Formats: sequence, structure tokens, C-alpha cells
Amino acid sequence: MQRYFATLDNEKNIVINDDDIFHILKVMRMKIGEKFEINVDGDLKIAKLTSLSPFKYEVVEEKDEKHELNGYVRLLYCLPKGDKIDLVIQKAVELGCNEIVLINSERSIAKITSENKAKKLLRFNKIIKEASEQSKRSKLCVLKDVIEFKEIANYPADYSLIAYENTDFTSQDLIELLPKLKNKTINVIVGAEGGISKSELEIAKKTKYQEISLGKRILRSETACIFILSLISLYLD
Repeated sequence: MQRYFATLDNEKNIVINDDDIFHILKVMRMKIGEKFEINVDGDLKIAKLTSLSPFKYEVVEEKDEKHELNGYVRLLYCLPKGDKIDLVIQKAVELGCNEIVLINSERSIAKITSENKAKKLLRFNKIIKEASEQSKRSKLCVLKDVIEFKEIANYPADYSLIAYENTDFTSQDLIELLPKLKNKTINVIVGAEGGISKSELEIAKKTKYQEISLGKRILRSETACIFILSLISLYLD
């Protein structure tokens, strides 16, 4: 059953946006009597289409579900080049990430500036919504503002991890750490192409970040995000 995320207006009425109405009527080509899901801030409702023009529906059932992880996962991702960010956002949402913070890092080739930020964030939020609906998330992942690396201290967590290739941290250490993350707030920093600079690593250490290794092979930044989020999802699901 197709899922749509909706909002409430000031009078607590459900508001489905025009793009979703178009999707219901023109893409899905739903007929009167067909059902779809409406998620309003984690509250799931089953709706039945009652009129095509004007668009009308009625809520016929309310359901209790829990599709979120047992913990709060925040990905702090240093901006990569090209459209890799689109893939990372999509897969992070599918893997249960609760919050994404984008970082203009020293080694980020493609920076987000005040001139292009609004347009990019609009696109990123559209990706989040579509991925949340496809993966049956109970709540939308939150996309925070674009920050500079030094601002990571503004995002406290129970466990703060930074992927770094030149570390004594082993895969076995990671296996032993993962069970401790359940029901905790977890920060994960992944660098752009070229990884984390030494000055950024020092900032992270002062903010109590723990270096972690993602194995003996050097992963692309998008692969590293998917890898660590998959492991965390496995233990928190």
C-alpha cells in the first residue's frame, strides 16, 4: 500500500500536498474505494479514496506501527563531489538514519553556499520524503543545516564516532562496540573524497569523538556511509 507523509493545519486537519495528490490520481491512477497510507508525524492512518474530482478521502483505520530503530542515529556527512550526496541521503533514510547534517569540510570539493543552499536543501528533502515513503519509515528523517566542521560540537550524543583509516581501532573493536549503541544517540562522521584532514581529526577528538575503522580496505565516501549505517541498523533494529 502506497504511503504518503502529510501534515496538520492549524485546525488539526490532515493536509496532503499537491504533488502527492497528483501522484495518487495521475501516477498511481487510484480508483474510488482504493486505499493508501497517510503518516502524520508518526501516526499511521489508512485512508480510502472517495472522490477523484474534487480529491476526497476518508480515514477508515488507524494503525500502530514501529519501523524506527531503537536509538537515534545522526549522520554527519562531509560533502562529496557530484551527485553522490543524493545516493547517500536516500540510503541513509532507508537504513533508519534519524538525522543528517551536511558538512563543508576542508576536502569537500563541492561546497554548499548561501547562493545555492535553498535549492539544494529543497531537493535533498524531496529525496528524504520519497525514500521514507518507499521504505515505510514511521517518521521522516530530519535534514539539518549545512555546517562547518568546527560546529560538530553543537550536536551532542552518547556515542560520537568518526570513520578514519589511519587508526589502531580494529574490526573486532567495532564488533564489540555495536551492541552498546542500542537505545542511545549516535553520531557518525564520514569524510568526503580524501577523508578527514588532520586538523579536523583534532577538532573531533577535542569533541570526544572516537576513531573507528571500517576495515582494511579504503572505501569510497558513499560506500563508507552505507557500510557503517548498515551495521548500526542491524544492531538497533
